[in-house]
Amino acid sequence: MKEELDRIIHQPVRTKIMAYLVNTRTCDYTTLKKTLELSDGHMSTHMKELLESGYVEMEKAFVDNKPKTTYKITKEGKKRFAEYVNALKTLISMK
Repeated sequence: MKEELDRIIHQPVRTKIMAYLVNTRTCDYTTLKKTLELSDGHMSTHMKELLESGYVEMEKAFVDNKPKTTYKITKEGKKRFAEYVNALKTLISMK
């Protein structure tokens, strides 16, 4: 197979996070965690990997004196996710 699956994205939780962010572009920590039914541990572990890869950016702010973390997919993240989806399609259609 010519195309390789991106090891960062090719993990069920990270695939879900990336798919969600591709559609929403930005999302706060609580909404993402609840929507994908993730524990705090899963969120922090997988977001760290996505942040370090440059696929996702994080912004921390205070809203009504409460901390709020927001995640945004980067241009590189969008590109890599599209490549990942195409690689899966290629793999699935192999004969």
